[in-house]
Amino acid sequence: MKKNLLFIFIIQIIMTVSIAFSQTGKPQYIIRTEQNGVDFGSFTIELFPSIAPLHSAYFDSLVNISFFDSTAFHRVVPDFVIQGGDPNSKDKPRETWGEGDPSQATILAEFSGVSHLRGIVGAARDEDINSASSQFYVNVADNTSLDSLYTAFGKVIEGMDIVDKIVNVPRDVNDNPIDKIEMFVTKGGFTNIVPKTPSLISPLDNEVGLIIGDTLKWDFNEDVVEYNIQISTDDNFDSLIIDSRVGNNFFRIENIELGNVTYYWKVMSNNGGNKSEYSTPQKFTSSIKAPILLSPAKNEDSVSVTPKLEWTAVDGATKYKVQISTAPLFNAQYIIVDVDTITTNFYITPVLQASKSHYWKVFSLTDEYVGPSSDFSRFVTGNITSIKYEDEIPSNFSLSQNYPNPFNPSTQIMYQLPENSFVELVVYNSIGQLVSRLINRYQTKGIYTISFDATNLPSGIYVYKLIAGDFSATRKMLIAK
Repeated sequence: MKKNLLFIFIIQIIMTVSIAFSQTGKPQYIIRTEQNGVDFGSFTIELFPSIAPLHSAYFDSLVNISFFDSTAFHRVVPDFVIQGGDPNSKDKPRETWGEGDPSQATILAEFSGVSHLRGIVGAARDEDINSASSQFYVNVADNTSLDSLYTAFGKVIEGMDIVDKIVNVPRDVNDNPIDKIEMFVTKGGFTNIVPKTPSLISPLDNEVGLIIGDTLKWDFNEDVVEYNIQISTDDNFDSLIIDSRVGNNFFRIENIELGNVTYYWKVMSNNGGNKSEYSTPQKFTSSIKAPILLSPAKNEDSVSVTPKLEWTAVDGATKYKVQISTAPLFNAQYIIVDVDTITTNFYITPVLQASKSHYWKVFSLTDEYVGPSSDFSRFVTGNITSIKYEDEIPSNFSLSQNYPNPFNPSTQIMYQLPENSFVELVVYNSIGQLVSRLINRYQTKGIYTISFDATNLPSGIYVYKLIAGDFSATRKMLIAK
């Protein structure tokens, strides 16, 4: 008997699928519920034959033979789903409800771009993705974690309050309602509306400078449950790089090639029963490429406190932006260098804190837009008392602000000598008393940094002074303990 019933199911599925592929529109079904013989309320669902034709046809075939009548919603989970449709729940022991009948036909998975939002109807299954049968669920909350893992084949269009009523009935430890809630499913109406063709919003047509991670957007239509987006390198869409189905009116691009490459894109709507025409295509051009960091090497240690950062030159870049952070997050509170006026593919930093990890990255810039950043890299500064940077000869005497400031207990001071000079670098407290003589000797021209350790000094404002030949300059610093 079971084999004969299975045979009938399969024949009906084949016949119904043939019809489903030849027609458009969305069939509706009324699900009336009872508890203890008393009407508990009804809700109406519509199916998505143009998205999940196999599941839609199978559900319809089961309704044709009154299969669902007297089956139960055997699983009710607040803020998640209600689930039913197991033939065991008609007249078999409760402990078997949800286990299904192994003689039932199973349906191949039809994963799509439909998002499991509140009201969406999906096919229940076990570990095998192709094991869905008669059991189905209704989402009572947005459950996007189910997207692309379970087949969505319909949605509630009326009576969601009854679904909420069902999910909140008293239940046992297995989420089974204490008092059985039976369902009786009959065919309802039919809609055959063609969704509106999407209008592309952003990027604007012919926009340049898009990078990986940017988002394509189009107008939202609440009747649409899935969009198909295509991206191609030619305007005939013969060279597709993206052909995806999504449940939202936006798409994050992940795999475009940088380097001024032109792309064409278009979008089509699907309301579950019909598809729109594709939108009028638009085009955009990708950004110039990102720099590749060269020096210091990744995770290099004992790096100068005024390192020379180097990266590859990028075609089309007019400038570069360098960021240095004390954490790999590059949040505002961690960024200590943020310079966007660099016209060479190297940068000499201000004095950095000694013996500390630093993270850096570089952006390519054009006159029109900020391009992509390099991957970040890490280096560790050394514990250096004094250093001269040999490769650079400054054009002016100068004394830089110490870094960090305020500090505890040490800080770095940088100064520049455009010519050989006798140099004196001293530190005074707030009442003018000399507390430290850091340099008192002849030095050759160049850029120098020196470490000042204030372990033995109290908190307060101090002044440091540089005297080199006829040049003299002072700056303030703060010890905060």
